[in-house]
Amino acid sequence: MLPALTLGLQMGLTTALPMPAAVVALEATPQFELDAYTTQIEARGGWWLELDDRLLLAAPATAFAELVAGRRVLDELGWIKPDELALQARGCTIHPSAPLPPIARAGRYTLVRAPATLLPYRLPEVSEWRPVVPNRSIAQDWRARGRLDVAKRAANPQVQQRVDEVDRDRWFGVLEHLATYDRSSRHADIANARDWLLAKFGSLGLQTSTHAFTMSGTAVPQVNVIGTLPGSSLPNEWIVVGAHYDSIQSNASSATAAPGAEDNASGCAAVVEMAEVFTRFPPQRSMLFVCFSGEEQGLIGSSAWAQSLQSAGTLGNIKLALIMDMIGYSTDGQLDVLLETSSALSSVFPPFQSAVADYATELVPHTSTNPFGSDHMPFINRSVPSLLVIEYDYDAYPGYHRTNDVPGTISHALDMGGGVLKMNAAVLTEAAGYSSSALFGNGFED
Repeated sequence: MLPALTLGLQMGLTTALPMPAAVVALEATPQFELDAYTTQIEARGGWWLELDDRLLLAAPATAFAELVAGRRVLDELGWIKPDELALQARGCTIHPSAPLPPIARAGRYTLVRAPATLLPYRLPEVSEWRPVVPNRSIAQDWRARGRLDVAKRAANPQVQQRVDEVDRDRWFGVLEHLATYDRSSRHADIANARDWLLAKFGSLGLQTSTHAFTMSGTAVPQVNVIGTLPGSSLPNEWIVVGAHYDSIQSNASSATAAPGAEDNASGCAAVVEMAEVFTRFPPQRSMLFVCFSGEEQGLIGSSAWAQSLQSAGTLGNIKLALIMDMIGYSTDGQLDVLLETSSALSSVFPPFQSAVADYATELVPHTSTNPFGSDHMPFINRSVPSLLVIEYDYDAYPGYHRTNDVPGTISHALDMGGGVLKMNAAVLTEAAGYSSSALFGNGFED
């Protein structure tokens, strides 16, 4: 066997060369089998990318046929090298002038073969485009890899109690109400939604506050809405539950309403629902329920709030920021949900893995460590443990950034949203703490 340094140098050379490549189906391949397969690919001088339900593999011509033998080949790619590939963000407003045929979908990106004219856009700091690094999992299906089976535990009565308190009909009722407001950040009606959220948090017994920030191009005041539930024994340790309450249309100059039922009344209503649950079961850590504005213009509200905490020296109080954006829609009733953070913060994943395995088995969870474009980013960029929960079918949603983003357009809403709410209630119970003997028992640190 080659020493690790020698092998690493060899891989650096071989991945720079064009090789025959193909995309093969992974289907229900257990994680240990996939690990053995990718190790074999690397040992033969090749490289790979895990793309959710499929694997792109490239290998020297002398080994390629053997490595794909017995596999269901979905696409022959010819000869290729990693720097001819890029990850392009999925979404109706992402680089509409430069659509490229997808090789495969992976998380909130598609893998594309990028011509040289697009190379200037492929910079790590430009989140809509990412370069490809060989031998990485771009997105993973936990159920297909058998990861939920190993995470299964006996239900915790404390957690189950809070999960059972979740009311998906109550959540959908709040969603419906928020969709009656035109919550465009540039429309005065967003102030009425703000006032309703403040009143709702107040009625639940939360300490209410606002955080104002500036946004160019509008005279409408921009405000984040905050409801605080003080912790019983660790009040200076915070769990943030957040979502944006503003909405937008693709045609920003249109005078017609932007009801934003799915994007993002669904996530904002989930913040309210989590407040409903946890005010009934006061936690040990403080919980901050935050509804951001200015998200659609570039994460302006969440960025301003995170910066204000950093300036005040309290950003480190946050032990977890759980952000929800578009959580109610499914194209086909298979309840695929994406959990997204950075590779550096991937230690936030295990509690969600256990929560799905134990309390929200209807969900099909996928993970990605290539984050972009929602209110988790200001926290991730400041190394705060943060995770985005978003439906996997968000870019297929027919009302995305349109006037028909109304409650009736959200198919499978109660099942999808209900599953997400149960998963999040389970994670938040453990993260916020419920007894001195069971704090953060699933991966979070006390």
